[in-house]
Amino acid sequence: MVLDGTSIIVTGGCGQIGIAIVKHLREHYPRATIAVLDLEKPMASGLRFIQNVNYYAGNVTDEAIVKEVFEAVKPVIVFHTAGLIPQIAKRLNIHSEKNYVAVNLQGTKNVLDAATAVGSVKALVFTSSADVVKGHSWQDLAGVNESIAIPEVFDNPYANSKALAESFVLESSTASLPTTAIRTHAVFSANDENLVPLILSAPRNIHLGPGSNLYDFTYAPNLALAHVLAAENLLSVTPAEASNSLSAAGKAFFVTNSEPMPFRSFTKMLWAAFDANGSSPQAPAKGITIPTPVALCLTWISEKIAKLLGKEPFLTVKDLGDGFAQRWFDNTAAKTVLGYEPTISLEQGLKETATSYVDGKKSLP
Repeated sequence: MVLDGTSIIVTGGCGQIGIAIVKHLREHYPRATIAVLDLEKPMASGLRFIQNVNYYAGNVTDEAIVKEVFEAVKPVIVFHTAGLIPQIAKRLNIHSEKNYVAVNLQGTKNVLDAATAVGSVKALVFTSSADVVKGHSWQDLAGVNESIAIPEVFDNPYANSKALAESFVLESSTASLPTTAIRTHAVFSANDENLVPLILSAPRNIHLGPGSNLYDFTYAPNLALAHVLAAENLLSVTPAEASNSLSAAGKAFFVTNSEPMPFRSFTKMLWAAFDANGSSPQAPAKGITIPTPVALCLTWISEKIAKLLGKEPFLTVKDLGDGFAQRWFDNTAAKTVLGYEPTISLEQGLKETATSYVDGKKSLP
């Protein structure tokens, strides 16, 4: 019960990873004082509101507000999950390197500066991304571990900004304020505004490529567990420094559900879970498979046409690469150092997601 009775702040606590962390903390550490810093406070009647949590509105890019909130909360533990991801950036029309750097890098620096200045923080866990080792969107990452080098060049400003932020966090780790990073990949839950909606909106009878590439997915509650285990490690394992093989300090960890499967198998499992909950079930279809070279050509053409018309393309060549590449990661370090073991399988996680997602949508006005 290392975290019980402590003061905790979760930046980005209204996003799906933040919500999962807050729910885990609320359930397992009832005496902890939990605060959330996000762009807006959730409505008390809203789906993202959690009882007995103190909410603060503010942007991590605003240094003054971040410091003000940290002074008010005086946290012992910081979970920094706030960040700008491509799907949200595109939706808000802020999909540029400048915006990613402002939120993901400068925002992270503001959080770490505030944590240092307030003097109460004893552990900081940063939500990173497996994209920090992805130099380009068609790159295969098959069973890689933390020994893989960070690329010198990225084809994606999001990945670059997260890599810079992760390096800054880990290099800033000290004995008095140890830090660690959790590298996430393909996260989903009932609060997912990215992966689940994308797959549900995709046509079921048209398959781009073979779909046999192995892919790692992560159920948000399992990811929350890893974050909390990381914080417990930073607080309890000494010395809290990178040279200590048992300490998470100054280190990054890949965390997934440890169930790599063919990409199309996951999409079929997701559709089946939602169909079972009455979310627009469709009759099984054999479907048409478009070979990779043809899919690439068609996507390239449609992307060019969209740009000529001044519109955002529905699918880009980079998106296609991300869907066709091998993307699964070795979780050995997280299991060995943090004691992480996913407690909920992908199949069960999808069932829970479908049930909560459908019920939640039905309850909305």
